[in-house]
Amino acid sequence: MSKKYITNAVAVISSLCLIGLFIFFAIEWKMAYEKQSRINAESTSSASHQGQKEKEAAIEKPEETKPVQKSPEEKQKVMEADGPTMDALGLRYDYANLDLTQVVQAYLAEAGIEQSQIAFSYKDLTTGQTFAMNDTQPMTAGSTYKLPLNMLVVDEVAEGKLSMEERFDITQTHFEYQGEHDNYVAAFNGAMSIPDMQEYSLVYSENTPAYALAERLGGMDKAYEMFSRYGQSKGDLKTISRENNKTTTDYYIQVLEYLSKNQEKYKDILYYIGESFPGEYYKRYLRDITIYQKPGYVREALNVDALVMEEKPYIVALYTAYLGGSTESSDEISGLGIEQVGQLAYVINEWHRVNKN
Repeated sequence: MSKKYITNAVAVISSLCLIGLFIFFAIEWKMAYEKQSRINAESTSSASHQGQKEKEAAIEKPEETKPVQKSPEEKQKVMEADGPTMDALGLRYDYANLDLTQVVQAYLAEAGIEQSQIAFSYKDLTTGQTFAMNDTQPMTAGSTYKLPLNMLVVDEVAEGKLSMEERFDITQTHFEYQGEHDNYVAAFNGAMSIPDMQEYSLVYSENTPAYALAERLGGMDKAYEMFSRYGQSKGDLKTISRENNKTTTDYYIQVLEYLSKNQEKYKDILYYIGESFPGEYYKRYLRDITIYQKPGYVREALNVDALVMEEKPYIVALYTAYLGGSTESSDEISGLGIEQVGQLAYVINEWHRVNKN
């Protein structure tokens, strides 16, 4: 072989080797790329699937809390424990086997009270279970309007529109009773702070400080227009009528629920209504329970709205008419009427204790 031939052969072989090496690396790179693509695709698919599962889980509606039924034995234990008090008050009913409306009706029949004289709405705050009677029947509200009124003012304070420290002139405030108004002007040197107005309108249910609160909102008419913020009745009368002071327990139970869901915001209000009327209305026979109540009395009406901190808390709006022989002309609370309100409160609470606690 000539030297030239050998040189050419080596060159060809070298070229073939380089081409082979290039092909080898190209194949390896392609395989690696396809493998990574499969991994990425699987990862994307998995992430997409997981994301879809999370999305479905997020929109899945939670199950509603079902009322927990206590066993007959559990109910009987409470009946036995509370029996002496029931008997002492003459308020023993078949709490364990009747629903709340039936127990209330049993009391009314025994007391000789017409069912049309009573309206109530009840809600267990743990399970959401409700009971009601005549809940859309218009009832005279009395001073119960002062609770949502105070809530409206707290809302304005929370939004920075009103100050808790400022003292507001009350000398020209609207009033219901001249003597009461003059006494407040004298006692507070013509000006009250919002905390003063809250205390005296809620703890003592006085009218002049309530009118002073309403003026912070633009007047009483404007305040009444704003009461729907906390709910509306399913009946024709949606909130509280400014014209005739009528309302429904279906509206007021919504006010109480709003209050119960915003306890931190309305903590001052809760403090004041927790202090109000010790030993009376809902507290008459329920002395060892924290009860936040706003009573309302005028003429024929004796009412109370309460957040009751039993082992399982509940809210109740209880409105009455003509108890103890009271009429639209009455100007004093009937002793028998206020007693019957206390008895109704005991009956409702005892049913709750037997069936819910």
